[in-house]
Parts: sequence; C-alpha cells; structure tokens
Amino acid sequence: KDSEKKIARRVFEAALQSELAEIMAKLKASAANAKWPDDMWEIQAYLAHAQRDIESKYDYRYSQLELVFGRLLRERRIEEQDLNGLADEKLANILRIAGL
Repeated sequence: KDSEKKIARRVFEAALQSELAEIMAKLKASAANAKWPDDMWEIQAYLAHAQRDIESKYDYRYSQLELVFGRLLRERRIEEQDLNGLADEKLANILRIAGL
C-alpha cells in the first residue's frame, strides 16, 4: 500500500501536469490564431495570469496540501477517489474545504 506522501505526490503531480497541458494547448491554439500584434500581448497577459494561478494553487508544502486538494476538488481537477489512502481526518478536512 502506498504511503500518504506517495499518494499526495501522485495526485498533486497528475493535477499539475493536466492543468499545464491545458494551458499549453490554449497557448498553441492562441498563437496559431494570432493575426495582429495586439494578439501577442493578449497571449502574454493570459500566460502571466496562468503562471500566477499555477504558482499560487500548486503549493506542495505538506502543511498546505489539504487546502490545495480541497481547491482542486472544488475545481473538479481531481476526484475524491484520487485521495483514497489518505487518513480519514485529512480526507474529511479536504472534503470540508472543497465544500466551502
């Protein structure tokens, strides 16, 4: 059976990679459709916002993981079953945070 830390790392990394892939796909589509110089600045603004969001959301400090997973659940980036194997108390806290 995987340890809680391994489960947490796996869930965290999968959610992060999935969200980064979405951003990359949007970047490629936006760049392919860019026709005017102003389009570049819109892409830059999108990327700056996406970077800030990623950096604030994906905080792997162990003390922050319940908050991170609660937010990811609320945003439907992970599912409750992804967290199977975490301690009941941690899971309850994550579900409470997700429900706020």
